[in-house]
Amino acid sequence: MTFIFRKYPSHPWLNEWTLEPRGCGAAFHEKNAGLFFQTLEIVGRVAPNLENPAWCLQIPVPQNSRTNMLFNGFCAYLERRKNIFAAEVIVPEAGVLWGRYAGIPDPVLATECETDTADGLQWLEHDDSPAMLAVRNGHFCLITKARIRDDAARLALSYLERDIEEELLKEYEHRSGAFSLFELMAHHDSLAAISAECMMRALRPAEGVIPMAWSQSPETEAPALNANELHPLALAWSHIDIHTAEELMLCTLKTQASSGAIPVHLSPHGAHSVLEAPKPLLAKTAEAVWRVRRNPDFLSAIIPLLRRHLQWLLHHFDPKRRGMHCWQNSSEIPTPEIYETDLSTVDLTVLLLTEIDALNHLREQSAPYADYPSYFPEEREALEHNLVDQFWNDEESAFTNAFVRGVATKVEGIPSLTPLLWKPLSNMYRSAIMERLKESGSLPGGVDVLSWHKSSLENQGFPLHQQLLVLDALKVADPHGTLVSDFSRITLQGFVEWHSLSLEEHKALRIAPTIAAFIINVQATHQYRYHAKGGITGYLFKLFRKMRTDRFDLFVVLVTLFTVFAVHTIYSLLHQPPPLNLLQAQMNSAYSSKDATETLKNCQNIIKHYPDEASMANLLAGNILLMQGDPATASALLTKVRATHPDSPGPMISLGLALQQQGRFKEAEENYAEFCYLFDEIFPELVSEINQYRYLAKERFRSPPKWTEIYRYQLMHEL
Repeated sequence: MTFIFRKYPSHPWLNEWTLEPRGCGAAFHEKNAGLFFQTLEIVGRVAPNLENPAWCLQIPVPQNSRTNMLFNGFCAYLERRKNIFAAEVIVPEAGVLWGRYAGIPDPVLATECETDTADGLQWLEHDDSPAMLAVRNGHFCLITKARIRDDAARLALSYLERDIEEELLKEYEHRSGAFSLFELMAHHDSLAAISAECMMRALRPAEGVIPMAWSQSPETEAPALNANELHPLALAWSHIDIHTAEELMLCTLKTQASSGAIPVHLSPHGAHSVLEAPKPLLAKTAEAVWRVRRNPDFLSAIIPLLRRHLQWLLHHFDPKRRGMHCWQNSSEIPTPEIYETDLSTVDLTVLLLTEIDALNHLREQSAPYADYPSYFPEEREALEHNLVDQFWNDEESAFTNAFVRGVATKVEGIPSLTPLLWKPLSNMYRSAIMERLKESGSLPGGVDVLSWHKSSLENQGFPLHQQLLVLDALKVADPHGTLVSDFSRITLQGFVEWHSLSLEEHKALRIAPTIAAFIINVQATHQYRYHAKGGITGYLFKLFRKMRTDRFDLFVVLVTLFTVFAVHTIYSLLHQPPPLNLLQAQMNSAYSSKDATETLKNCQNIIKHYPDEASMANLLAGNILLMQGDPATASALLTKVRATHPDSPGPMISLGLALQQQGRFKEAEENYAEFCYLFDEIFPELVSEINQYRYLAKERFRSPPKWTEIYRYQLMHEL
């Protein structure tokens, strides 16, 4: 007997674990739950999914067997010397339990009711749950869907004539994508495997008004699709089965009305409302899903749907077209406890801004839409302006400004972290947020990334959607740092502890699909950060786990490796440049303190060691050299900045000044003219000053009077 699921992570036996078939519809699921099965406390015992079952099936596997818990079956294996004890069981359809076994006695129905046994068939007639058990040559089939004995026997025998190994292999293939998440660490892999099973159980086929495969939400009494759950679910499925992730994404987008509105809660056979908007995450989710295999058909299908929805979304949050987007109800905002009527916070601005950027990036990658003009340029410009000019608090160096019906107020907590989601965010703002995180070790709102953990699923001290925003923000802002690693490690360890405690105390488990998806996403982040990113370290880690090495073996290996590479490592460290984040922090700090010498020193180090990340260093160094009377060197640096950031206003003006002071009047005037043309309506006061510089350049004056005062504008110090 081939152990099909032997390589799949084991999981302790669960009590009251429901076994149901794959692809079961929501309406059928709701009306015919009695045709499913549930496990009992003793390993190998299964009963009908009823409140007071009249019987149970006993599959007498050893109680210390290694078990795999599947949403549609289970496996139990035990090898002792040359003896093999095993059972593999699946539910191919409602009311059918089909399996095979080796080394153990035949399965039997245990009941106080009268049964009729003959020719390998055991029949139990019952009003609520009749049962027919057929056993033959190490295979069995239990039928509960047929109330007539002959029909039940005919169906059971037809299953015994089929090849169950082929069906088991198909089930194994359905889970093959999850293997990339496993680390060969028993507790972590067990949790990841059971989370994947919970996600698979929630999948439903197209039904009613829902056009494609979808995931049923446990948050509503009636079966429904929750659009706000798509973000964690689609990301998690992209690690397991990209086809499912794409289908979930398309399904949600196709539920939109002709206006582009997408209902947050959609029941396949019920009414729905579009007064509440889903959280602005769909375009970012679609981009992340598309990146996995870059499917052009998927891309072409989602772009028009995303565009129409985003158009509706922008109008929904700014119905009067005032240029300031506001939350419309408390269900939409990630932090509902701070909601007020017409509340405008930085997180809404950032989420909408990143949605537009994600949609435009997808458009650029799609052949049919690549030549189209950018979507929503005016709205994007207004959002970017509001982000920096309205929500940034200079006194606190944080995005804590907010507005209630146009009146300024202050909002702290998770919203002030969300600007990290926007990749083009200026280094000055990004560094201010990251420095505060690294110094305090706490997230906005006081959540400590080094000590917080989820002790129970009822612990709402740090809600799931907020954790997802934090994880996404840290991935963008700290791609090579430690905060993502710390957050994923501590979060995952908290779930592992909760999982172990639940098994120890209750021998049962209830995980919602969104929680399961979050666990998968954190596991993927943790696995990638620690083991998959480095080929050598990842290989060694998995090799040690597979060989079951103990701590002494590992210590010997580490000492040997240290002895071999010590000299080389020390030499490399002595000649290794400081980390980029450190140099950038020192550069920004010195520049803010007007310490020209220290600023130039750090700028030069960044330019030398990190040329691909040197744009900001070139700008700040160019500004200082211009102030110090070295326009030639300044213009060389500023020219590089303009090459990489041609539309950035600050470098345009600084380069114009550097060229003018060298007597290169025509080139200077061209820079000034470009600035005035692009930013005439955005910065009218500044354009008026630059027009004076243009006039002086035409008259061949090298130095405009009081030209250093132009640096009072913040944009002169930004990209």
